[in-house]
Amino acid sequence: MSRVRISRRGLLASSALAALGMVPAQALAQSEDGTSTGLSEIIVTAQKREQSVQDVPIAVTALAGDTLEVNRVTDVTDLSGLAPGVTVRTSAGGSQLPSFSIRGAISYGVVPGSDKQVSMYLDGVYIASPRGAIFDLPDVQRIEMLRGPQGTLFGRNATAGAVSISTRDPSGEAGVKARFSMGNRNRLRTVISVDLPQVGPLSAYVSYMHDEKRGDIRNLGEGQVWDRSASLWGPAKKTLSSPRWLGSKNSESVFAAVKFESGDFKTVYKFDWNENDGTPDGTAILGYNPNIPLLGSFLQNLIESQPIAVPFASDGKRPKAVLNSWAIPTTQKTQGHSLTSSYQFSDNLSVKNVLAFRKNKLFTASSIDGISGLTFTPQSLGSYAKFVAFSTGLLNGTEPPAVIQGTIGAVAQSLAPALGSPFLGIATQPSNRSEQISDELQVDYNSDFLTATVGALWFHSKDWTGETYFQNTVSFAPVFGGVITNTRSGSTFNKATSLAAYAQLEFHVTPQLDVILGGRITKDKKSGDFIFGPNLASLQTISFDYKKTKPNYLIGVNYKPTQDILLYAKYSTAFVSGGSVAGIPFAPETAKSWEAGVKAELFDRKVRANLALYHASYKNYQTAQSSANFGPQIAELTGDPTRAASIGTLVWPLGGVKAKGFEFDVAAAPAKGLSLGGSLSYTDTSFNNLDPGIVAASNGFYGTSSYRPKWNGGLWAQYDTPPVFQDAYLTFRADGIWQSDMGLAQNPDSPLPAITPALIEQPSYWLVNGRIALRDLINVGGAKAEVALWGKNLTDEKAIGFALNMNNIFGSANFIPARSYGVDLTIEF
Repeated sequence: MSRVRISRRGLLASSALAALGMVPAQALAQSEDGTSTGLSEIIVTAQKREQSVQDVPIAVTALAGDTLEVNRVTDVTDLSGLAPGVTVRTSAGGSQLPSFSIRGAISYGVVPGSDKQVSMYLDGVYIASPRGAIFDLPDVQRIEMLRGPQGTLFGRNATAGAVSISTRDPSGEAGVKARFSMGNRNRLRTVISVDLPQVGPLSAYVSYMHDEKRGDIRNLGEGQVWDRSASLWGPAKKTLSSPRWLGSKNSESVFAAVKFESGDFKTVYKFDWNENDGTPDGTAILGYNPNIPLLGSFLQNLIESQPIAVPFASDGKRPKAVLNSWAIPTTQKTQGHSLTSSYQFSDNLSVKNVLAFRKNKLFTASSIDGISGLTFTPQSLGSYAKFVAFSTGLLNGTEPPAVIQGTIGAVAQSLAPALGSPFLGIATQPSNRSEQISDELQVDYNSDFLTATVGALWFHSKDWTGETYFQNTVSFAPVFGGVITNTRSGSTFNKATSLAAYAQLEFHVTPQLDVILGGRITKDKKSGDFIFGPNLASLQTISFDYKKTKPNYLIGVNYKPTQDILLYAKYSTAFVSGGSVAGIPFAPETAKSWEAGVKAELFDRKVRANLALYHASYKNYQTAQSSANFGPQIAELTGDPTRAASIGTLVWPLGGVKAKGFEFDVAAAPAKGLSLGGSLSYTDTSFNNLDPGIVAASNGFYGTSSYRPKWNGGLWAQYDTPPVFQDAYLTFRADGIWQSDMGLAQNPDSPLPAITPALIEQPSYWLVNGRIALRDLINVGGAKAEVALWGKNLTDEKAIGFALNMNNIFGSANFIPARSYGVDLTIEF
């Protein structure tokens, strides 16, 4: 499960929790009547081989079974709070980017060509592209959340941790399992899995899933038509209207697996396919700054002259409706193939190879400011013309008053035909296509003295963004008649190749003492092109190359005073790859961390407790920044004074980040049928050697740990009753996930948070999920049925999930999903 890091204060807190009987989600041993009798062994692959979670010297939480069901885990964003110190949220902009917060690091990867601090794996295959990484999970058997640097075995881009998703292999036993779900907001979910009987060495199964629901925020800008027929990329070449509901889902998935097993050889092919045509999450405007020179008065005129009132979420709570006319249905397709082959040469030696190919594509349009798609009104024409005249350099304020008024009047006259058209504040229309192929060879050796894992990896990916040749992020402009044109185009192509070799050696010095040494060498090579220009006839191309070879290492000690207690300590390193954005290089981010922990099973496996202490130091921490804030630096680096205006967003080093804290979880089965769980984590984050440009962009102060809550915790309880009739029994399950106050602004004293306090902090809150199931309702001839009632976010918390302060002009936010509930019917035979 997870580990915890502790100070004296934290140790007292965790001891108190243990006394209260807190416990985390765990597998439970079952008696003959199906009720739990104790905690069963949990097998994980956190060290690239199967082990009991209690024998792994890593802070890892494994989720399966009831935990996944009651928390309705359908994609990685549903994992938030289910492991100590882990929060996951959907980033703004509609790019289906999951943002992880683990041990002081925020994993984002929003800039094309950049990587992320938390790596995702599906059946041992690294998922490279962060865009489109929120997709329906296939036939999941187990999800492991590893915390802390995983640079030795998992490689680059795992400075804060890794998420490893495992699907099941074919069983070879004929069977069908079908689940039908209905819920509020027109929720319909169907999952059917068919296992075929084994024929000789072959076995297989196939699963199909359909999941749809209506969004939870009404779009007051519905019906606005957007014509993108000028797109140079087929998936975006459409005319679509803005939807009525935001946050809707319409997803189809297929998953298939075929296994060939003969003697000591086994190979498993797996295929996953997902298509989602939902709508972006609703984005609400929290507030704006009317005091911004030129722009402030225009925004005030524009907002106050709308034909319908613009809804504000100034209290920081999820509203019932927003004005997101710019939003359109999302096009997202994901596909993957993997072939995992293994051969057991002897009891001591085995070899495994994982060959994989994945691809995805994504196009959507989403409001960033929460009001994109307003109507350009006559009342705002004059102030907008003044803004345009000064911001484009037509005027600088030194001209005579008559010249100023004449120029503004001429600009207003040229803009008049756009009156009545949609007006965009800050909006995005991301397009992305990616492909990757990889092959990993791994050799495992085990003897009384040595356990070794040795391997090599080849990875190659290609990533295209902006192939529409539309402007990716549009700001402060009317869209004539809703027709999108190929102006201010920007397209990026990135290619990456990575070669790595690694080894982890575990020396069994005594029956109780192990010494672990691990190392990895990675050679990265990246190249690409940035194509940009004011129109298609004036495109320029900037090419780049990046090469770097980086080592990682791990040193650790394990000690088992008894068979049921593991004490461990380790020091490890990791890095996030460097690269280039539009010819502006950025160096690798590095992480160094020590960790010490204890894992214990007590009272004949009635109690399981894990605690870990850690300190992590990140150097050259990579962040996404607006290029507008670094004009002089970019001009000096490139020799091009106009380059900054062409880029939009780039990777810029923040400086140093340090995090320390603890993570604790405990599980118990105190009585037959009853299990309890809980977790608690504390993270203290600080910054050092900050980049002056970032500090200046944050109004002279950068110190608030935004999106890094200091405390996270959770409680859960499950009770399986004795049979209520025949073999049928009831299962009651409740989970509570708690997050402490979380900062949203790096500088709470900057101008916009002073006007819009909701941008400063998200107060602490609980999420409560529950499920009541009647199981083994029918048990005739191997057929079984289950009926369940479920609810998620039962108290309907309306908390901010992700907030943005756009240069102290706008403040906007997305929110956690609204309360949902429904009924499941599962039939298995």
